[in-house]
This record gives sequence, C-alpha cells and structure tokens, in this order.
Amino acid sequence: MHARRLTTGVYTGLLLLLAVYFMPWAQANTLLSASPNQASYSLTPYNEFWLADEQSLTINDLLSQQRTFQRTHQAQDLNFGYTRGDVWLRTQVRNDSPEPQRWIVEFEYPFLDYVTLYTLRQQHSDVQHSGSAVPVEQRALARRQAVFPLELAAHETVTLYTHVAASGSKMLSYNLLTPEAFYTQNDRHNFWLATYFGMLLAMGLYNLLLFFGLKERVFLHYSLFVAGFGLAILAFNGIGTLMFWSFLGENTSRLVALGFTFASTMATLFAQSFLNTEAYCPRWHQVLSTFRNYCWLAVIASLLLPIPAALHLMDVTGFMAALLLLICGSYCSLRRVPSARLFVFAWSIFLLGAGVFALRNLGILPANFITLHGIQIGSALEMLLLSFALASRFNKLKRQKERAQAAMLTALKKQEAALEQKVAARTRALEHLANCDMLTGLLNRHGLARCAKEALERNRQYSQRLALLMLDLDRFKPINDCYGHEAGDFVLQQIAKRIAHLARTGDHCARFGGDEFIIIMENIEPDDTLENIQTRIAEAIRSPIKLPCGERVSVSVSIGVSTCQETDDATLESLLREADSHMYAVKSRQAAKCYRYGSAS
Repeated sequence: MHARRLTTGVYTGLLLLLAVYFMPWAQANTLLSASPNQASYSLTPYNEFWLADEQSLTINDLLSQQRTFQRTHQAQDLNFGYTRGDVWLRTQVRNDSPEPQRWIVEFEYPFLDYVTLYTLRQQHSDVQHSGSAVPVEQRALARRQAVFPLELAAHETVTLYTHVAASGSKMLSYNLLTPEAFYTQNDRHNFWLATYFGMLLAMGLYNLLLFFGLKERVFLHYSLFVAGFGLAILAFNGIGTLMFWSFLGENTSRLVALGFTFASTMATLFAQSFLNTEAYCPRWHQVLSTFRNYCWLAVIASLLLPIPAALHLMDVTGFMAALLLLICGSYCSLRRVPSARLFVFAWSIFLLGAGVFALRNLGILPANFITLHGIQIGSALEMLLLSFALASRFNKLKRQKERAQAAMLTALKKQEAALEQKVAARTRALEHLANCDMLTGLLNRHGLARCAKEALERNRQYSQRLALLMLDLDRFKPINDCYGHEAGDFVLQQIAKRIAHLARTGDHCARFGGDEFIIIMENIEPDDTLENIQTRIAEAIRSPIKLPCGERVSVSVSIGVSTCQETDDATLESLLREADSHMYAVKSRQAAKCYRYGSAS
C-alpha cells in the first residue's frame, strides 16, 4: 500500500514538473517569432481581441485599465459581423533574425473604415492610420486595403495593438508578410481586379450602345445594373477610394449601400424585361413590380438613414432580390420561357460565389484567391452569361427584323438579281468584244496591250524573264485566192487553236493582224530553250489542215523572238519592234534558201 502511494506520488510530481516546464512554452505560443526565411504568417493563431463598449477609448486608457483580451483560436473568431462597438486586437511579434527586418501587416478585408496600428516598443511607440474612410495621403501605405509597414530591429520583440472602427461588417483576418511577398500578391490581385472591372466596363458600354442602336430597354436595364454593381464593388474593394473618391471619408460606406441597392433595383427591372414576365408570367410580373417599388424606397433610404442602418438595409434588399429573382427564373424555366434556364444558371453562379465568400469569412473555407474574391468571380461569370443571353436576344431580334424585311424585299431582290445578271453578262460580252478577236477567240490588240502591261509589271516586280514571239504565216494568201476567204478564216481558226494548245498556262496569245499572231511568255526558266519552243510551234502550224470542202492545205510560219530581263526598261512597242525585226530576218533567210533550192533545181 505504501509502495503504491509512493509510486502515485512520484507520477504526480513528474506531471507537475512537466506542467511547470511546458507552461512557458504554452504562453510563448501567443508570440510570433518571425523568420525572414518564411514569406508570410497568419496572425490569427497569435492574436487576442477585445470588444470595446466605449467608442472613444484610447490606447492609454486601454493600457491603464488592463482590459481582458480573449485568445483567437480559429479564423472565424475574427469575424465580428455588424458589431456596434470597436474591436481591439493584440499580438506580439519577435524578429528571430540577427539583422533588422522589414515586414508588412496586411488586413485582407478592404471594407474597414478606420484601422489604427499601435506598435509598442521598449523605448517608444509608433502610431499608423489606414482604412477606407481615411484619405489616401494620410494612410500608412497608399493601398486599397489597410496595410502598415513594420520595422523590427535585430531580435526585437514588439506588441501590436490594432483599433478597428467600421460601420459595416468587421472581418479582421490579418497577416504578416515580407515586402516582396506582399507586393507580388498585391500586383497579382490588382491585375485580376483590373481585368474584372475592365470586363464590367466593356459589357456595360457595349449593351448601352446596343440600346441606342436597337432602342430595346432590356439592354439599358442591363447597363444600369452593371453600373450600379460596378460602383458598389469599386467602393467595396477600396479601389474607388484609392483612385477616385478618397475625399468621401465615411460616406464611402454609404456609396457601397447605395450602389448595391440600386443594382438590386436594376436587376429586378432587367429580369422583368429579359424574361418578358408581363407576357409569360403576369403574376410574377406584378410581384417583381411591387418589389421594385420597395427597392426604389430602399435607394432613397440609403441616402437618408445612418450608415450602419443603410448597410443593413442593403444586405436585406440584396438577399431578397437574389432569392426572389432565382425563384422567378426557376418558375419561368418550368414554363419554358425563352432564355430562362440561362438566367437561372447565371444567378446560381452568382449566389455560389457569394456563398464561397461568406464561408471563407466564417473560417469554414481556407483563404485563397477564389474564396477572397468569390463575389467578383461569381458576378463576373454571371454577367458574362447574361451578356451571352443578351447577345442571343440581339441575334433573335435581328433575325426577326430580317424575316420581316425579307417578305417586302423578295420581289425587289429578284428583280435586282436579274438585272445584275444581265449587267454582268453584258459587261462580260463587252469585255470580250473589247479584248478578244471575234474570229479566233484570241486576244486582240487592245487585250494584248492590257495583258502585256500587266506582264511587264510582274516581270519587273518578281525579277522574271519574259519573251515575246511574233508569228507570221507563210503561203496563206494562196489559200484565200484559191478557196475563198471563208476557207482562209477556217485556217486562221485552226492555227489559233493549235497556238493556244501549245501555249502554257499563263501565256498570252493574240491575233495581231490578218495572219500575224503574238505569244507573250512569262517566267521563262533558264533551261527553257526558245529554239525548241519555236520548233514545236512551227511543226504544229505546218501540219496539214483539212478544209470544209475536203481539200488539205498547209502553211508555214516565220517566228521572231524578243526577250526582256527584269532589269530592262522594255515596253510592248519595243518588244514588238525587236520581234518584228527578227521575224523579217527569218523570212529573208527562208526566202534566200528557197531561191537557192529553186536555182539548183
């Protein structure tokens, strides 16, 4: 028995020693030891808070009266909602580095009116101010949310007291970040926010232009809804205060209430126009009209009521509008109202984004980019879908107008098409008459001049080689004399067909005179031998031609060639003169040859 008691006493003593040993470590958990090796810390696990009943309590009053602070155990402990009194936060930060370090204290939620940070050191204390109601030039750092620089000497320990006063909801999650981590995160968030607001601006202006062009009020209602919502989000995110209306002070909160309430009013009006409730669901149209009248009263009340009451009214109005429009859209979807399903899907996404944001504020979901900007993401997707629906509506209206006009313009279009066909056929006939030889179908002199001009231009532009062949028929006149001009015309037609058959794709063949023909050949390759081309042409032309009367005749040809390099400043006239000179030289040689043969015989 005594041994058992002794053993129990030993164990109890050991437990007491362990408790005494670990008690300093438990107390040390309220102290954040910040190491420069880690870029960011959440201050929630190291934080204590106190809800003040007195509005004008100073830091000296707080320190002298020894207020009892409560430990923060989880993120949702720092979500105080619409608490009337101010909130005081307390945490300790120690620099673990042997060198001075610079940190940034960042409050995630931007919609806080006044945030004052007191840094208590051994020798002195610092005071810094920020918040959405504080003018930009008076803030510790000019950023859209409350942020403060924190300088820590080597191994220095400081106590941070933060006083928060806000008319709206108090969500006081805050972090400690290195300047590099803060500015990287801030730039990323600002980029996506700028993209978001740029999208809102583009959609609003686009639909406003559609309203002016089509005179359809649904586009105006959508533009006003986007404008009200965008104005409220600008103020809510702190960007509007940072860039445009820092002078408003506490009235920034009133602007948020006014913007969201006005957006609820325009959303109701847009739903009535978009779903055409007056035609498809008259009872729901009456319900929405009544609620819209209430929304207008809420807009007026947002201007007159105290700011906390205006913000409460904003929350109630927004919730009622979202729920009412979702139920109405679902009913219209069951009634198969056009585009009702897309409307319900868009509003569901918006409510999902708002729900994610609320769950994150309650600490149920972790803090990340999606949960921090749930409302923006949900509203962006919602407005994109509604824009697609409006675009579909625009196309539908366009098709209806086109069908209405089609019945009136059918006869006119037929007549116009018939007239265009006649004009086109007449134009082609005139072009053919102007550019082609009536007998052979080849180019005439006018057509040859036009094609030659274009060919020479391409020759100079693309550095090609061009050749002009002048063909003059020999022994053609006896055919006319013996068989008549009809037989001569028949021979010319057959010769033209043979020339066109031998020509390459892209060559230009023309009848230049009575029995003279021209071939313009572009893009002559270095391995193309003009002598071989002339031989093939001469052989084809010498082939016998059977006349309609049954007789066979044959003609020969004299060919003159002129060429043009890309550097030559040649014209059609110069090429014709050169080819004509060469052709007559060929004729002279052939005549001399025939004379020698005749003398020898």
